[in-house]
Amino acid sequence: MDYLFAESPAAVPAQEPMPAPSPAAAPQPGRTIARQVGDVLVESRLAGMGDADVRSTLARKLCRLLPDLPPGGADTVSTVATRALEQLARDHIVRVREALATAIKDIACAPPSVVATLARDVERTVAEPVLRCCAALGDEDLLDIVAAAPAGWALSAIARRHSIGAALSDAIAGSGHAEATGILLDNSGAVIAEPTLDRLVEQSAHHPDWREKLARRPALPRRLAQRLADFVDLAVVESLRRRADLDDATVAEIAATTRRRIDWAEAPESAEPPERRAVRLHRQGRLDETALSDAMSWNETGFVRAALTLRARVAPEVVDLILDAHDPQAVTALVWRAGLSMRCAMQIQARAAGIHPRAMLNARQGSGFPLSPAEMARHLERYGVGP
Repeated sequence: MDYLFAESPAAVPAQEPMPAPSPAAAPQPGRTIARQVGDVLVESRLAGMGDADVRSTLARKLCRLLPDLPPGGADTVSTVATRALEQLARDHIVRVREALATAIKDIACAPPSVVATLARDVERTVAEPVLRCCAALGDEDLLDIVAAAPAGWALSAIARRHSIGAALSDAIAGSGHAEATGILLDNSGAVIAEPTLDRLVEQSAHHPDWREKLARRPALPRRLAQRLADFVDLAVVESLRRRADLDDATVAEIAATTRRRIDWAEAPESAEPPERRAVRLHRQGRLDETALSDAMSWNETGFVRAALTLRARVAPEVVDLILDAHDPQAVTALVWRAGLSMRCAMQIQARAAGIHPRAMLNARQGSGFPLSPAEMARHLERYGVGP
């Protein structure tokens, strides 16, 4: 492997042989940076570049010199050092790449081409420290890595970065990797936009471990705090009630919602078959969105199916067919026909129809139906539901 020794700046004359460097040896002070880079390259060649330990030492020495190189990378010495590091980043021996990744992960001025190569390495011990720590790894590369659906450990490493922008947070949350998303929610340095938090609150129906993490997020919008209380998780409610940024009215509303959920489960009528309970509430004019939300908080899908049958005025077999088809457009259209909100449609998609979070049909502008009435009617016609 040629590490650019023919181009090394200020190369030492051949008639003055130098001893092989010890692994702990560091470049001597008092010499120009060009001479230091040249000496390090020549010393490594004399020590035998076929030795992986020599190449590992070279990687560490060059990384120590990086902060002193001229900025911009256009001069000869920066070009030579960068090309040598690029070759080390592609070394066929894993421990050489590991040495380079460990040495370069904390250097903010590391060459982007080098860290980008290391970040995509198939070996976890090489890529993970760079993905987690390296400030020189830009968001464009990180978004590209997330989009390529990497291994879970890679997503988790990115989710642990000291600072994460909203676009990268959204990409991690949209990856479908539950562990990485949980790590992201625990990361106080991650900026998570409200639409992303909105989606994660809905998805937490399937991920109970996310709920308390969401409840602890800084600057959690009031409406999302209230929605979290829908899950009847007393630990989550306590976390929300301890927040200093929620006013007394919000705390009272959260407590009331939780109390109502518990009353729903403990009421004498809870022993009724779900279909009979739905019919009774329908006759009383109480089969509303609140009742469906309470039932879904306890995963009472039988009640939800019966309620949709009654409110949408369709046969039970049609409701079963639509929900079991995991068809987000048809489920949304069914909820619309039942006179319920898009928020309810998202809950039913997630909890009653079991639609994967990435396949769900989301609300338009936070609360509106994303389909026109004509479009929803057409989706229902596919299941035999007429006007």
